[in-house]
Amino acid sequence: MTKIWVFCGAVVVTIVAIVLVAIADVPLQEILSLFLGVLCLLWLILLLTVPWNLYFQAHALIHEIRTSRERGIDVPAEREPEARRIASRMRWFAVGSHLVSAALVALITYLSDGAIGYYLAGLYLVSTFFRPAGAYFSYLRDRMATMLQDVRHPRDDVIETLRRLDTLKADLETLHDESDDQDLRLTRLEQGLATAEANAAARDRTLHAKVDAHARQFEHSLTRLTDNQEVIAGLKAFLRLARSELS
Repeated sequence: MTKIWVFCGAVVVTIVAIVLVAIADVPLQEILSLFLGVLCLLWLILLLTVPWNLYFQAHALIHEIRTSRERGIDVPAEREPEARRIASRMRWFAVGSHLVSAALVALITYLSDGAIGYYLAGLYLVSTFFRPAGAYFSYLRDRMATMLQDVRHPRDDVIETLRRLDTLKADLETLHDESDDQDLRLTRLEQGLATAEANAAARDRTLHAKVDAHARQFEHSLTRLTDNQEVIAGLKAFLRLARSELS
């Protein structure tokens, strides 16, 4: 969104410069001075936003890290030193950019025998304190909003909710493990039942084979016994016949 506004501003300045040159017959040096002034203002806006935003955001992060640690929330140890390094770099970059920009504008103004550039240089120097002052009041406003939020939704409640969620998660994992154990036991039971059924079927086949063998042996014995009875009956008939002839 910022890029779009910068582009629109550049287009408007270009159109105004063309109109001034074509219609109002404004000298080219004044047009260049106008361009330089617009560029200086855009650069000032950039200096007041990007580095200072990162600087104050890093400090806000440090504050949140300390608050979270006071509440017992685990925060990686390397986060705070990294945030401090970023804040230090952005602070020196922002202040240095203001000073260097003011020096360059003053030098260009001195070489071009101008006067308005000194005002821009002074604006660069004074604006060094604009953003910190504005950020301080913004910090106070955000701090009050945070305190109000802590009153409405205390961090202790959030921590207690997180603790309960961790407990529920642990219970769920325990139930999951128990379910896995039950599934394993059920699988082993099914395997045992399958093995028992296979053994029972094998014993049934063996028993049937033995019964069939005994039945065949019994039938053979009956057959032999029947044959012996016929022989005995024949012998008895022969004896009766022999007795009758002798008598």
